Amino acid sequence: AFVDRAGSRGISCRKPRGGVVLTYWIVGGIALVVAEIVVPGMVLGFLGAAALLVALLLWLGVIDGLVPALITWFIGSIVMLVALRGLFQRWMPGDEETGSTDEDLDAFGTIAEVAETIPKGEQGRIRFRGTTWVATCYEQTLETGSQAKLVTRDGINWVVEPWREGPEDPV
Repeated sequence: AFVDRAGSRGISCRKPRGGVVLTYWIVGGIALVVAEIVVPGMVLGFLGAAALLVALLLWLGVIDGLVPALITWFIGSIVMLVALRGLFQRWMPGDEETGSTDEDLDAFGTIAEVAETIPKGEQGRIRFRGTTWVATCYEQTLETGSQAKLVTRDGINWVVEPWREGPEDPV
């Protein structure tokens, strides 16, 4: 039995709407949707939307209790992520920057300082990117303080050649 606002008594098969749990789902859902603006990636928004769906289903009386609410939120989140994320990413593409991920390719042709004499066909050391590296030169001996051009890499060993200013290697 229940008493309505007018004071009349009646019988209801439906539980009253609202409550603290419903408020948590609404606030949590809105917080997650708003957080999507700060942390883009099309994930938090769907988690928030699923939380708002749970709040609606709780308010309508379709689900009742914490365990069904959590299960509904979990399944709803997964379904929305799988089904809608790609669609939303096509509508609202993010900023993408595509660059080389191969640092060796970026380094080829770079000039390095010889840190330790490199005898012809043997190993010495070069200074490159703030540290020293093992290097080999097959053309000639490179003295400490001279400059060498990075040609390729063989494992952790840089293969270098003498650097000559001129038409081949503009400064």
